[in-house]
Amino acid sequence: MNEKSLKLLEQYDLELISATRGRGSYICETSLGKKLLTDYTGSEKKIVFTNQLLERMEQKGLHYTDKVMASREGAYLCRDWDDNTCVLKDWQEGRECDTSSAFDVEAATANLAHLHTMMVWPQAEGERLYAGECLTEVWKRHNQELKKVNEFVRKRKQKTEFESMFLKQYPEYARQAREALEMLENSGYETLYRASVEAGEMCHGNYNQHNIYFLGKKQIFTSNFEKCGYDIPVSDLYQFVRKIMEKQEWSLKMGKRMIEAYERIRPLSEGERKYLFIRLCYPEKFWKLANQYYNCRKACLSGKNGEKLKKLAVQEEKRGVFLRQML
Repeated sequence: MNEKSLKLLEQYDLELISATRGRGSYICETSLGKKLLTDYTGSEKKIVFTNQLLERMEQKGLHYTDKVMASREGAYLCRDWDDNTCVLKDWQEGRECDTSSAFDVEAATANLAHLHTMMVWPQAEGERLYAGECLTEVWKRHNQELKKVNEFVRKRKQKTEFESMFLKQYPEYARQAREALEMLENSGYETLYRASVEAGEMCHGNYNQHNIYFLGKKQIFTSNFEKCGYDIPVSDLYQFVRKIMEKQEWSLKMGKRMIEAYERIRPLSEGERKYLFIRLCYPEKFWKLANQYYNCRKACLSGKNGEKLKKLAVQEEKRGVFLRQML
Protein backbone atom coordinates (compact mmCIF):
# COMPACT_ATOMS: atom_id res chain seq x y z
CA MET A 1 0.00 0.00 0.00
CA ASN A 2 1.42 3.40 -1.02
CA GLU A 3 0.32 7.04 -0.91
CA LYS A 4 -1.69 6.64 -4.12
CA SER A 5 -3.97 4.32 -2.14
CA LEU A 6 -5.23 7.34 -0.17
CA LYS A 7 -7.08 8.46 -3.31
CA LEU A 8 -9.44 5.56 -2.59
CA LEU A 9 -10.93 7.73 0.17
CA GLU A 10 -12.53 9.82 -2.57
CA GLN A 11 -15.01 6.94 -2.90
CA TYR A 12 -16.35 7.63 0.61
CA ASP A 13 -18.57 10.33 2.10
CA LEU A 14 -15.89 11.85 4.28
CA GLU A 15 -13.06 14.38 4.18
CA LEU A 16 -9.44 13.34 4.75
CA ILE A 17 -7.65 15.60 7.24
CA SER A 18 -4.34 13.74 7.68
CA ALA A 19 -2.86 10.27 7.33
CA THR A 20 -0.10 8.35 9.11
CA ARG A 21 1.48 5.30 7.58
CA GLY A 22 1.40 1.99 9.46
CA ARG A 23 2.22 -1.62 8.59
CA GLY A 24 0.41 -2.19 5.32
CA SER A 25 -2.12 0.48 6.24
CA TYR A 26 -2.86 4.17 6.81
CA ILE A 27 -4.38 5.60 9.99
CA CYS A 28 -6.53 8.45 8.72
CA GLU A 29 -7.96 11.44 10.55
CA THR A 30 -11.22 12.21 8.77
CA SER A 31 -14.33 14.31 9.18
CA LEU A 32 -15.99 11.15 10.54
CA GLY A 33 -13.24 10.36 13.05
CA LYS A 34 -10.31 7.95 12.84
CA LYS A 35 -10.35 5.36 10.08
CA LEU A 36 -7.91 2.64 9.05
CA LEU A 37 -7.29 2.05 5.34
CA THR A 38 -5.78 -1.40 5.13
CA ASP A 39 -5.25 -4.43 2.88
CA TYR A 40 -7.82 -7.21 2.95
CA THR A 41 -7.34 -10.76 1.66
CA GLY A 42 -10.75 -12.32 2.28
CA SER A 43 -13.91 -12.42 0.20
CA GLU A 44 -16.56 -9.73 -0.03
CA LYS A 45 -19.11 -12.23 1.21
CA LYS A 46 -17.12 -12.77 4.42
CA ILE A 47 -16.57 -9.06 5.07
CA VAL A 48 -20.33 -8.45 4.67
CA PHE A 49 -21.03 -11.28 7.13
CA THR A 50 -18.44 -9.95 9.60
CA ASN A 51 -19.80 -6.42 9.37
CA GLN A 52 -23.34 -7.60 9.97
CA LEU A 53 -22.15 -9.38 13.10
CA LEU A 54 -20.38 -6.25 14.38
CA GLU A 55 -23.47 -4.17 13.68
CA ARG A 56 -25.58 -6.61 15.71
CA MET A 57 -23.07 -6.36 18.54
CA GLU A 58 -23.16 -2.57 18.33
CA GLN A 59 -26.94 -2.68 18.73
CA LYS A 60 -26.35 -4.64 21.94
CA GLY A 61 -24.07 -1.89 23.23
CA LEU A 62 -20.58 -2.85 22.02
CA HIS A 63 -19.18 0.20 20.20
CA TYR A 64 -15.43 -0.41 20.19
CA THR A 65 -14.79 -2.63 17.17
CA ASP A 66 -13.35 -2.02 13.70
CA LYS A 67 -16.49 -2.10 11.56
CA VAL A 68 -15.92 -1.59 7.85
CA MET A 69 -17.34 1.53 6.21
CA ALA A 70 -19.21 1.22 2.92
CA SER A 71 -18.36 3.47 -0.02
CA ARG A 72 -20.88 5.75 -1.70
CA GLU A 73 -21.63 2.81 -4.00
CA GLY A 74 -22.39 0.62 -0.99
CA ALA A 75 -19.28 -1.54 -1.48
CA TYR A 76 -17.13 -2.71 1.42
CA LEU A 77 -14.12 -3.62 -0.76
CA CYS A 78 -12.14 -1.40 -3.09
CA ARG A 79 -8.99 -1.91 -5.17
CA ASP A 80 -5.96 0.35 -5.29
CA TRP A 81 -3.74 1.07 -8.31
CA ASP A 82 -1.68 -2.05 -7.66
CA ASP A 83 -4.89 -4.11 -7.69
CA ASN A 84 -4.69 -4.77 -3.93
CA THR A 85 -8.03 -5.22 -2.17
CA CYS A 86 -8.56 -2.68 0.64
CA VAL A 87 -11.14 -1.85 3.29
CA LEU A 88 -11.79 1.29 5.35
CA LYS A 89 -12.38 0.49 9.01
CA ASP A 90 -13.45 2.42 12.09
CA TRP A 91 -10.36 2.88 14.25
CA GLN A 92 -9.24 3.84 17.73
CA GLU A 93 -5.64 4.47 18.72
CA GLY A 94 -4.85 2.90 22.05
CA ARG A 95 -2.24 0.95 23.95
CA GLU A 96 -1.75 -2.64 22.83
CA CYS A 97 -2.37 -5.30 25.48
CA ASP A 98 0.81 -5.90 27.52
CA THR A 99 1.20 -9.67 27.96
CA SER A 100 3.45 -9.15 30.99
CA SER A 101 0.80 -7.10 32.82
CA ALA A 102 -1.62 -9.04 35.02
CA PHE A 103 -4.08 -6.14 34.81
CA ASP A 104 -4.02 -6.11 31.00
CA VAL A 105 -4.30 -9.88 30.68
CA GLU A 106 -7.23 -10.16 33.11
CA ALA A 107 -9.05 -7.23 31.50
CA ALA A 108 -8.49 -8.68 28.02
CA THR A 109 -9.79 -12.08 29.15
CA ALA A 110 -12.89 -10.46 30.65
CA ASN A 111 -13.33 -8.56 27.38
CA LEU A 112 -13.27 -11.87 25.51
CA ALA A 113 -16.01 -13.28 27.74
CA HIS A 114 -18.04 -10.12 27.14
CA LEU A 115 -17.60 -10.53 23.37
CA HIS A 116 -18.75 -14.13 23.57
CA THR A 117 -21.99 -13.13 25.34
CA MET A 118 -22.70 -10.86 22.36
CA MET A 119 -21.37 -13.05 19.53
CA VAL A 120 -24.47 -15.21 19.32
CA TRP A 121 -26.25 -15.21 15.97
CA PRO A 122 -28.49 -18.22 15.29
CA GLN A 123 -29.02 -18.92 11.61
CA ALA A 124 -30.60 -21.63 9.50
CA GLU A 125 -28.33 -24.61 8.84
CA GLY A 126 -27.80 -23.71 5.19
CA GLU A 127 -26.71 -20.19 6.16
CA ARG A 128 -24.02 -21.26 8.63
CA LEU A 129 -21.26 -20.85 6.06
CA TYR A 130 -18.50 -20.01 8.50
CA ALA A 131 -18.46 -22.92 10.95
CA GLY A 132 -15.09 -24.01 12.32
CA GLU A 133 -13.58 -27.26 11.11
CA CYS A 134 -14.09 -30.36 13.26
CA LEU A 135 -11.12 -30.43 15.66
CA THR A 136 -10.96 -34.23 15.62
CA GLU A 137 -10.17 -34.17 11.91
CA VAL A 138 -7.71 -31.29 12.36
CA TRP A 139 -5.73 -33.17 14.99
CA LYS A 140 -5.71 -36.39 12.97
CA ARG A 141 -4.18 -34.41 10.11
CA HIS A 142 -1.67 -32.70 12.40
CA ASN A 143 -0.57 -36.02 13.89
CA GLN A 144 0.05 -37.41 10.43
CA GLU A 145 2.04 -34.30 9.56
CA LEU A 146 4.22 -34.77 12.65
CA LYS A 147 4.95 -38.34 11.56
CA LYS A 148 5.83 -37.12 8.08
CA VAL A 149 8.25 -34.51 9.40
CA ASN A 150 9.84 -37.06 11.74
CA GLU A 151 10.41 -39.49 8.87
CA PHE A 152 11.88 -36.74 6.71
CA VAL A 153 14.29 -35.55 9.40
CA ARG A 154 15.43 -39.07 10.30
CA LYS A 155 16.51 -39.69 6.71
CA ARG A 156 18.65 -36.56 6.48
CA LYS A 157 22.35 -37.38 6.73
CA GLN A 158 23.62 -34.03 7.96
CA LYS A 159 21.27 -32.64 10.54
CA THR A 160 20.93 -29.06 11.72
CA GLU A 161 20.63 -28.18 15.40
CA PHE A 162 16.88 -27.80 14.96
CA GLU A 163 16.58 -31.24 13.36
CA SER A 164 18.58 -32.92 16.12
CA MET A 165 16.44 -31.27 18.80
CA PHE A 166 13.27 -32.19 16.92
CA LEU A 167 14.21 -35.89 16.83
CA LYS A 168 15.00 -35.82 20.55
CA GLN A 169 11.70 -34.19 21.48
CA TYR A 170 9.46 -35.95 18.95
CA PRO A 171 8.63 -39.16 20.91
CA GLU A 172 7.26 -37.22 23.92
CA TYR A 173 5.25 -34.72 21.89
CA ALA A 174 3.94 -37.43 19.54
CA ARG A 175 2.69 -39.29 22.63
CA GLN A 176 0.99 -36.14 23.91
CA ALA A 177 -0.63 -35.58 20.51
CA ARG A 178 -1.99 -39.13 20.36
CA GLU A 179 -3.34 -38.99 23.90
CA ALA A 180 -4.97 -35.59 23.39
CA LEU A 181 -6.73 -36.87 20.27
CA GLU A 182 -7.93 -39.95 22.14
CA MET A 183 -9.26 -37.75 24.98
CA LEU A 184 -11.03 -35.53 22.47
CA GLU A 185 -12.69 -38.47 20.72
CA ASN A 186 -14.00 -39.77 24.07
CA SER A 187 -15.01 -36.42 25.52
CA GLY A 188 -18.33 -35.70 23.83
CA TYR A 189 -16.64 -32.91 21.86
CA GLU A 190 -18.75 -33.36 18.73
CA THR A 191 -21.95 -33.00 20.76
CA LEU A 192 -20.60 -29.80 22.34
CA TYR A 193 -19.51 -28.49 18.94
CA ARG A 194 -22.90 -29.17 17.31
CA ALA A 195 -24.73 -27.57 20.24
CA SER A 196 -22.58 -24.42 19.99
CA VAL A 197 -23.08 -24.09 16.24
CA GLU A 198 -26.82 -24.73 16.42
CA ALA A 199 -27.13 -22.13 19.19
CA GLY A 200 -25.34 -19.61 16.98
CA GLU A 201 -22.32 -19.23 19.28
CA MET A 202 -19.30 -17.69 17.61
CA CYS A 203 -15.56 -17.13 18.03
CA HIS A 204 -13.43 -14.09 17.23
CA GLY A 205 -10.96 -16.46 15.56
CA ASN A 206 -7.80 -14.42 16.14
CA TYR A 207 -8.00 -13.09 19.69
CA ASN A 208 -4.48 -12.10 20.74
CA GLN A 209 -2.65 -9.12 22.23
CA HIS A 210 -2.14 -7.51 18.81
CA ASN A 211 -5.90 -7.12 18.34
CA ILE A 212 -6.64 -5.73 21.82
CA TYR A 213 -6.19 -2.00 22.51
CA PHE A 214 -6.76 -0.21 25.80
CA LEU A 215 -8.45 3.19 25.55
CA GLY A 216 -7.71 4.61 28.99
CA LYS A 217 -8.30 2.32 31.96
CA LYS A 218 -11.74 0.89 31.23
CA GLN A 219 -12.52 0.72 27.52
CA ILE A 220 -11.06 -1.93 25.21
CA PHE A 221 -11.09 -1.68 21.42
CA THR A 222 -11.11 -5.09 19.70
CA SER A 223 -10.01 -5.44 16.08
CA ASN A 224 -9.64 -7.95 13.24
CA PHE A 225 -12.77 -10.10 13.38
CA GLU A 226 -12.13 -11.40 9.84
CA LYS A 227 -11.65 -14.98 11.07
CA CYS A 228 -14.86 -15.02 13.11
CA GLY A 229 -17.14 -18.01 12.71
CA TYR A 230 -19.43 -20.52 14.41
CA ASP A 231 -17.55 -22.66 16.92
CA ILE A 232 -17.22 -23.43 20.61
CA PRO A 233 -16.40 -20.03 22.17
CA VAL A 234 -13.84 -21.64 24.48
CA SER A 235 -11.66 -22.13 21.38
CA ASP A 236 -10.86 -18.40 21.63
CA LEU A 237 -10.15 -18.69 25.35
CA TYR A 238 -7.80 -21.62 24.71
CA GLN A 239 -5.83 -19.70 22.09
CA PHE A 240 -5.46 -16.66 24.33
CA VAL A 241 -4.57 -18.68 27.44
CA ARG A 242 -1.95 -20.69 25.55
CA LYS A 243 -0.28 -17.62 24.06
CA ILE A 244 -0.16 -15.86 27.43
CA MET A 245 1.07 -18.97 29.23
CA GLU A 246 3.93 -19.37 26.76
CA LYS A 247 4.97 -15.79 27.52
CA GLN A 248 4.38 -16.14 31.28
CA GLU A 249 6.35 -19.39 31.65
CA TRP A 250 3.13 -21.32 32.27
CA SER A 251 2.38 -19.43 35.48
CA LEU A 252 -0.31 -21.33 37.39
CA LYS A 253 -1.32 -18.13 39.19
CA MET A 254 -1.81 -16.22 35.94
CA GLY A 255 -3.70 -19.09 34.32
CA LYS A 256 -6.16 -19.27 37.21
CA ARG A 257 -6.66 -15.51 37.17
CA MET A 258 -7.43 -15.60 33.45
CA ILE A 259 -10.07 -18.31 33.79
CA GLU A 260 -11.59 -16.64 36.85
CA ALA A 261 -11.79 -13.34 34.94
CA TYR A 262 -13.57 -15.10 32.08
CA GLU A 263 -15.98 -17.00 34.31
CA ARG A 264 -17.04 -13.90 36.24
CA ILE A 265 -18.81 -12.88 33.02
CA ARG A 266 -19.40 -16.16 31.20
CA PRO A 267 -19.22 -19.28 33.44
CA LEU A 268 -17.91 -22.42 31.78
CA SER A 269 -19.97 -25.59 31.62
CA GLU A 270 -18.40 -28.89 32.63
CA GLY A 271 -18.08 -29.82 28.96
CA GLU A 272 -16.40 -26.52 28.08
CA ARG A 273 -13.94 -26.86 30.96
CA LYS A 274 -13.04 -30.39 29.83
CA TYR A 275 -12.65 -29.12 26.26
CA LEU A 276 -10.32 -26.32 27.40
CA PHE A 277 -8.16 -28.83 29.30
CA ILE A 278 -7.92 -31.17 26.30
CA ARG A 279 -7.01 -28.29 23.99
CA LEU A 280 -4.20 -27.27 26.35
CA CYS A 281 -2.92 -30.87 26.41
CA TYR A 282 -2.28 -30.91 22.67
CA PRO A 283 1.34 -29.87 21.80
CA GLU A 284 0.25 -27.22 19.30
CA LYS A 285 3.43 -25.16 19.54
CA PHE A 286 5.57 -28.19 18.68
CA TRP A 287 3.34 -28.99 15.72
CA LYS A 288 3.53 -25.38 14.49
CA LEU A 289 7.33 -25.35 14.60
CA ALA A 290 7.49 -28.69 12.79
CA ASN A 291 5.02 -27.51 10.16
CA GLN A 292 6.90 -24.23 9.57
CA TYR A 293 10.18 -26.11 9.24
CA TYR A 294 8.81 -28.65 6.77
CA ASN A 295 7.01 -26.11 4.58
CA CYS A 296 9.92 -23.66 4.38
CA ARG A 297 13.14 -25.48 5.29
CA LYS A 298 15.17 -22.27 5.13
CA ALA A 299 18.35 -21.84 7.15
CA CYS A 300 17.22 -18.60 8.80
CA LEU A 301 13.82 -20.04 9.70
CA SER A 302 15.41 -23.21 11.03
CA GLY A 303 17.68 -21.09 13.23
CA LYS A 304 14.81 -19.06 14.67
CA ASN A 305 12.71 -22.16 15.18
CA GLY A 306 15.66 -23.82 16.88
CA GLU A 307 15.60 -21.11 19.55
CA LYS A 308 11.86 -21.58 19.95
CA LEU A 309 12.31 -25.34 20.25
CA LYS A 310 14.88 -24.82 23.00
CA LYS A 311 12.48 -22.56 24.86
CA LEU A 312 9.74 -25.15 24.45
CA ALA A 313 11.92 -27.79 26.09
CA VAL A 314 12.77 -25.48 28.99
CA GLN A 315 9.09 -24.72 29.59
CA GLU A 316 7.84 -28.29 29.27
CA GLU A 317 8.11 -29.18 32.97
CA LYS A 318 6.20 -26.02 33.95
CA ARG A 319 3.59 -26.77 31.32
CA GLY A 320 3.15 -30.25 32.81
CA VAL A 321 2.68 -28.81 36.31
CA PHE A 322 0.17 -26.32 34.91
CA LEU A 323 -1.88 -29.05 33.24
CA ARG A 324 -1.85 -31.28 36.32
CA GLN A 325 -2.95 -28.54 38.71
CA MET A 326 -4.93 -26.15 36.57
CA LEU A 327 -8.06 -28.04 35.61
